Amino acid sequence: MTPFTDQPEDQIAQLGEIGLIEKITKWMEPISPPPPFGIGDDCAVMDSGDVGTILTTVDALIWNEHFDDTFTPEEAGAKLVKRNLSDIAAMGGAPAGAVIALTLADNVSVSWLERFYAGICETALQNYFLIVGGDVTRGGAKDFFGSHLTLMGSVPRAIRRQGGQKAGDFILVTGDLGGTRHGKEKTFQPLLSEGQWFGEQNVVKGMIDVTDGLAKDIPALLPDGCCAHLDIASVPISDAAKALAAKTGKTALEHALCDGEDYELLVVLDSEVDPQLMIDEWAKKYDSPLTLIGKIAPAAEGQNRKLIDATSGALIDAAAFEHFGQ
Repeated sequence: MTPFTDQPEDQIAQLGEIGLIEKITKWMEPISPPPPFGIGDDCAVMDSGDVGTILTTVDALIWNEHFDDTFTPEEAGAKLVKRNLSDIAAMGGAPAGAVIALTLADNVSVSWLERFYAGICETALQNYFLIVGGDVTRGGAKDFFGSHLTLMGSVPRAIRRQGGQKAGDFILVTGDLGGTRHGKEKTFQPLLSEGQWFGEQNVVKGMIDVTDGLAKDIPALLPDGCCAHLDIASVPISDAAKALAAKTGKTALEHALCDGEDYELLVVLDSEVDPQLMIDEWAKKYDSPLTLIGKIAPAAEGQNRKLIDATSGALIDAAAFEHFGQ
């Protein structure tokens, strides 16, 4: 039986990424533990007793999906590793070791692949972990390259997407946002030190790295029955997003909300804490900004897990990146 169909109603494109994950979560119920240890976070979290909490994450780098011929082979290899490191950072953890699986067409260049691995090696060395194994398989006769890296790590206290957030909690983000697919996706550095610092703050309740854009990543941090009141004027917009807006006809804010691949950290802070105190402490350690951009609030009808303009009360209708949805 073929895994493909011509029937639109049976194609995963009809579900989109979120709908597909919901289906997989249901199918896996017999063998997947309930939250917070099951499907749905940046990393799988396993308690290994005396050793502590083990993190495991997997991410892909596919030709013409995640990189193209504007990337050097070294940049492509580095991006494969850094995408996974960013997931570890968003849990407040540190990397420990990784395995790599390659799916290659017959015509993949050996010299290109050597340089790809050079990028992997350099990035792993910079972040003090080893590549300990992997797999290689054939993926068609021509013009296909796919790589998957599974990265393991550890953490004293994992910062989950859902850590008991409630109405009144504050939403903060590091760095600036938007325009990232025009350079930063090659040069970004995963915020491992910063993630570990947040992990040491007991008042941090939830965290995620911004990979699909604020418009999609903020809702992932919201509890059911709540929305996010966003202070539009406070959203830190990058110069690249402003320059891009002049060419695309979209606003710079749209780029900041929707472009994705920012690899910044989005943080939920307990409502009992003055967020300015955390911002001040952050500024003593790091050069990039930490910005308060909004609060979690009770959702009115039609607002569940939506973004709301805190000034006007209007729904922010912004379509962030979604696999299978575009």
